[in-house]
Amino acid sequence: MTPKNLREESKSVFRLPYKTHELASSIAEVSSLKVQVYLLDMIAELSRDKHSASAFDAVLKKVAGLVVGIACSGVNGLRQAGLNALRGLACVDPDLICILLADVYYSLKKKRRDMPLPPSPEFPEISMVLPSQREDSPRRFLYDEYGRSYGFELEFSSVEIIFKTMQSLVFVDQNAL
Repeated sequence: MTPKNLREESKSVFRLPYKTHELASSIAEVSSLKVQVYLLDMIAELSRDKHSASAFDAVLKKVAGLVVGIACSGVNGLRQAGLNALRGLACVDPDLICILLADVYYSLKKKRRDMPLPPSPEFPEISMVLPSQREDSPRRFLYDEYGRSYGFELEFSSVEIIFKTMQSLVFVDQNAL
């Protein structure tokens, strides 16, 4: 292959295998993902900055709900950016992020019958702490209540990765304080 052919090949648009749309639609989809990654990165940076974090006060629940939905969606291109945004938002309100993630994780895990027991008898079971979910409601999870779902389907493997990563990187650190 000549250098010219390599350059032309590298300029070709990456097409997702499950999409059969025109070239313009493929470019729009890739561009949309890039914009979402940039926005998630911006949320992470703003929320980690103590001077600008207060800007999230009015919209924190909505933003957190959206970010949880995106991070747990299974869209691999957004997972790392979603995780970074969640880590940033946890700097503003770690309890909110923990509850939103735990709600999704343990609600989905409940179907697998392997819920963890509380660390000691004086603590309630996780199902007693989290709100009961309604199967018939389109808003089954807290993140739906706050951020609404914008077309991202939850994928349990992504939920598990995000929850366990946040638990080890952020929530454990909060307990050490």
